[in-house]
Amino acid sequence: MIRVLLSENTPGAADEIARKLTEADDIKIVGYARDGLEAAQMTAQLNPDAALIYTDMSGMDGFQACRMASLAAPQTGCILIVPPGSDNQETWQKAMNAGARGLLTAAASVEELLETVRQAGSLTDHIDEPEYQLITDPSKMPVTIAVTGAKGGIGKTTIATNLAICLQKQFPSQVVLVDFLGQYGDVPLLLDMHPQGGLGELMLLDELDADAVQSQLAQHNSGLWILAAPNGNNMSRIEPNIRVPYIADLISILRSKYRFVVFDAPPLVGNISSYLFSRCNFVVVVTYLVDLAAIRDTGTLIETLANSQRPTESIKLVVNRRSQHNSFSITDLQQAVNHDIAAEIPEDSTAVTSALNEGIPLALKAPGSPVVQAIRSLSQDIVAELPQ
Repeated sequence: MIRVLLSENTPGAADEIARKLTEADDIKIVGYARDGLEAAQMTAQLNPDAALIYTDMSGMDGFQACRMASLAAPQTGCILIVPPGSDNQETWQKAMNAGARGLLTAAASVEELLETVRQAGSLTDHIDEPEYQLITDPSKMPVTIAVTGAKGGIGKTTIATNLAICLQKQFPSQVVLVDFLGQYGDVPLLLDMHPQGGLGELMLLDELDADAVQSQLAQHNSGLWILAAPNGNNMSRIEPNIRVPYIADLISILRSKYRFVVFDAPPLVGNISSYLFSRCNFVVVVTYLVDLAAIRDTGTLIETLANSQRPTESIKLVVNRRSQHNSFSITDLQQAVNHDIAAEIPEDSTAVTSALNEGIPLALKAPGSPVVQAIRSLSQDIVAELPQ
């Protein structure tokens, strides 16, 4: 049933519209407003599905009444009624600026009236759709995280994998980890997985859809979903498809299906990486305090990310393999990169190497270890920053 509020610009005008609407059994009149102010007030109070508002009403005119009503009751579809012959482009523009969802002349036929009311009033029917819940419920809003670094060998894949496992424990089956264009497919190695297909197979397709993407995902026994990197032998075949529109489709599809999408990503290597980072809610930049080149390059990477107009607080700087034996200090790093440190992960090469050799992520093998505690704290900090 479509609940409709009527108004009138002259005595009896609302009664005439009511007679036309009573020809339909799916429409119910919930109130009559006698001027523009009352039309806005009653819309706010009654929250009808549709409100028919004359533009030439006394006091507050219909355009202003529509504007106020749209602000007070955004789910109500306001329909402006204009004098015959004035439904021109200028009036339409003015109506749209006022928030109207429809425009009718006072001489509109019954069919036109009913069709416009049904269209404007049916918007609330979409509230039950999953997409509406995804958009309006903060607990369902997708989060995209890229884990990267300025050079190889700094442990970013270990951090990306264990970060995804920590999120998976809190959000079961809602996390996917993408081995994004890695040359050697290290993510499956850390998880002791041997997936068939993956990103390489997807990039051989002319276009992507949700079913194709899902068919190339593999699920770890922890519940974490994996999209494996392309096989190095296939890179020459898929390179023509490695372009921004293709990556945009992939990200959109993954975001529509999973709460958290974690990318184990290479550093800036052109427009593909730049686009990926621009689409991520957070970019975790991993570095260590072993050599000056790593610190210098980390500063350059953070500066590049900051210059891309992304909020600086979304860049999470992580110091890996923190030890008193490091060649440089935290102070040295902060002075070089001019950015706050989000997490310090202690050195524990024995535990990390053991987990790698066994194919069991440290977050599952030794959840109480200092390394995992630091990564878990990072995941909790990220979750804490999400809209509640």
